[in-house]
This record gives sequence, structure tokens and C-alpha cells, in this order.
Amino acid sequence: MNSQVGTKSPDTYRLDFSAMGTEFFCILVGTEEQTPEILVDYAAHLESIWSRFISDSEVMKLNNNPDSTMSVSKETLLLIKEMKKAFFLTDGLFSGNVLGDLIDLGFGVSRKDPSKSTLWSSRVATNSTLADVQIDEVNGTALVPSGVALDPGGIGKGLAAELIASKALALDTMGIAVFAGGDVSVKGMSQDANGWEVKISHPLNVNEFISSISLSRGGLATSSILAWQGKSSSEHHIIDPRTHKSAESDVLQATVVTQSAAEAEALTKMCLILSAEEAIARVHALGASALLVTKDLNILTSKNWSTFE
Repeated sequence: MNSQVGTKSPDTYRLDFSAMGTEFFCILVGTEEQTPEILVDYAAHLESIWSRFISDSEVMKLNNNPDSTMSVSKETLLLIKEMKKAFFLTDGLFSGNVLGDLIDLGFGVSRKDPSKSTLWSSRVATNSTLADVQIDEVNGTALVPSGVALDPGGIGKGLAAELIASKALALDTMGIAVFAGGDVSVKGMSQDANGWEVKISHPLNVNEFISSISLSRGGLATSSILAWQGKSSSEHHIIDPRTHKSAESDVLQATVVTQSAAEAEALTKMCLILSAEEAIARVHALGASALLVTKDLNILTSKNWSTFE
């Protein structure tokens, strides 16, 4: 993993690096000299234990040794907890039963490195779900039932942003904003008294912004069906677990603000599966905020979105 550190000022420090198939950048307020290198190494560690493109990652060992109790790191236990939470929060639309569908559609190969692919050797049909995945936090173990596969994907990226931010604060950084592709996690003191400015790009032009919000705490995630498309125009990486096909919603891009970047990621995926109208209603009922762009490029927001503008 390559890293590149930007200009250092007396008060802030910018850190840029690649991890988990995306570009990260962090703005640290009042940090220690050794902290940036520690954060880059930590991101590399999270990728090594979570990636589905690494056959001996903890995630793929669990997937390929079904019904076996295995010792895993505290980070992987937390990842599984977040995935199970997302499953219940979205009524199963965030699923552990779509990895096979992704592989069938050609999304089993890494976008960043085509030499890497997902090797899920234990694929079988099942009625089990993420609800049946077992974790034991006391003994540090987890068990994935046959047919279910953990795919960290976006939620792993969001959780990584959260964990990196928390580690920075534990190392006496006064505040941090972590930008991980479309995910943002902010903790501690912000660079500006009004919070961190986060700009949301147009789904068809990353250099054009459709909204700018101020985020002082919590997390944000933006997801689009255009982020990873298949061989045909109708194929993309957002799988509807009810049909086992690419979702056919009228939503093109979804941005969600909620208590954490990991939860926001799960809710964006829900929004890309449901209709725009239903997605807005569900997000609002969960106490989160959303901005959706439909396929005809209309912009819809939840009632509480304006509180961030």
C-alpha cells in the first residue's frame, strides 16, 4: 500500500493513502508526529483481515470453513456485529447471501488488481442468513453457517473510517475527519467551528457538486449503482437479495448521514434497492437523513436533511 502525506501546518495535517480498493484522505487536528504512519499501517492491517480478495484473510477463512468456530480479531468481531446490525436494520436488504450472485455477475475480481479474485470454495444453497452468524466476544470467536458469506465491501470501508478515526483520538489527536471513497467519519475537534464541510458529487460528474453539508459528528456514506457496473448496462454491484439480481430501483445514487459511517453505508445500499419514495420514508423512520438522486436526475431529500446544509 502506497501513502503520500500532504503539507503540514501548525494545526492540521493531511494524510493520503490507498487501502481497501479506494483512496483515503484524513485531516488531523493537533496530532503527534508518529500518528500518520500508525494510521496507514492500521488501514493495511484491516484490509489484510477483511478483504474477500485475500484468501487467508479472517473473513475468507470464516467463509471457507463454514459451521466451524474460529478465533478472530476484535476488529473482525466488530465488523460482524455491524453486519448483523445492518441486516436487522434494513429488514434483510443488507444480506450475507449475495456473494455468489456478485461472483456470477463478474464482480468476484478486484477492480484495483484484476489478478486478485474472490475464492469462495464453500458456496452452497441455504436458508441461513446473517442472523445465524455467531460471535462470542468473550472468547473472541465467530462461526459462519454454510451458504452465508461475509462480504465487508462498503460497510467494511465505513467501519475502517470509524476505527481509524478512533485510533487517531486514542493517540492524542484532537480531531479528525476520515474520507474513504464515499464514506466519511468525523470525531473530536473539527477544523472549523461549523464542522467539517462535505461536498456530495453529481453521480455523472465527480467534479460537479449537488450539495454541501456541515458534519460535526457521526458518519456519512454515498453509494451509486454506477460505482461498479457489469457487462450490460443493467448489471451493477448492488444486489437485491429478494431477486438475486442487480437492484432495479429508480435510485441512482444515495447519500445517508447517521450515527456512523458503517451504518450509513448499510442504509445507502437499502436506498439503492427500494424505490426512492420508500427509501426516503424508511431512512426518516430510522432517524437518519438522506439525499437521493433518481435515474431521471431528480434530487429528493428527507425532511431533516436541511439541518446539515
